[in-house]
Amino acid sequence: MWTLKRFPFIWLLPAILPVALVTLYPVGHALWTSLHRVMLLFPGEPFVGLDNFVRVVTSNYFIVALENSATFTVVAAPIAVALGVALALFLQRRFLGRGIVRSIVLLPWVLPGAISAVLWTWVFHPSFGLLNGILLELGILERSVSFLASPGLAFLSVLVAHVWTQVPFAVVLTMAALAGINTETMEAAELDCRSSWKRFRYVVLPEIKAMIVVLLIYNALMAFTSYDVVYAMTGGGPGTATTLLAFQIWREGFSMYDFGAGAAVAFIVVLISALLIVAITRALPSDLFGER
Repeated sequence: MWTLKRFPFIWLLPAILPVALVTLYPVGHALWTSLHRVMLLFPGEPFVGLDNFVRVVTSNYFIVALENSATFTVVAAPIAVALGVALALFLQRRFLGRGIVRSIVLLPWVLPGAISAVLWTWVFHPSFGLLNGILLELGILERSVSFLASPGLAFLSVLVAHVWTQVPFAVVLTMAALAGINTETMEAAELDCRSSWKRFRYVVLPEIKAMIVVLLIYNALMAFTSYDVVYAMTGGGPGTATTLLAFQIWREGFSMYDFGAGAAVAFIVVLISALLIVAITRALPSDLFGER
């Protein structure tokens, strides 16, 4: 009993140990693989040190994939959070069919990423895609556009599909944060201020800003490590237009059968993700989560 009182974290060990096992072991194994030559076509797993990392970083694709991943993250994360907050505020209102609309908004969250990507592939299809059909009908386009065959449009298309899959989670967490706001505070704000924007800026936003930051961090990590949408929609193409670092892990390991290089890319992604979390956390004001 004395030990448990002095070291209360022991109570958490049954939960911490399984999480640590399923987290640390894959990372450790990826590090071990990245330091060895592990290739399906060559027997043995000789130690090569940092050779895999050097080959990966100095390759032609790495800088392109890193730039694509950075752009994808910087654009996708804020858009997903902004749309999630806007939809959550809208769904807090009372209107006919609100329950049905909430169910529809949450639908992308239920679907696996690969299925969502296939749906969006049909939307952007050049011959009988929904988007081309609408734009042609409205007279905006004179002929169909191959959205997934053009580098710039393909990147934008993958970005749209990814944001669509991430918005529902932002909606759910934002609605949870909104539900925690004191009703008396909101009623007083409605009486004192008729402007919806000012009520949001001075009353609602300070109450949910911590949740927004959490969502930004989460969506930044999800965008930086996005794989399924890219794989199912474009396969990293055309060319390297939609090649992200997470997709390059698959390409090195399961397309070129160089598991050492694939593990090196994976470990680099882990390091960048960790640095991203630390940088964002340190940049936050100390009182954001109620600290004093």
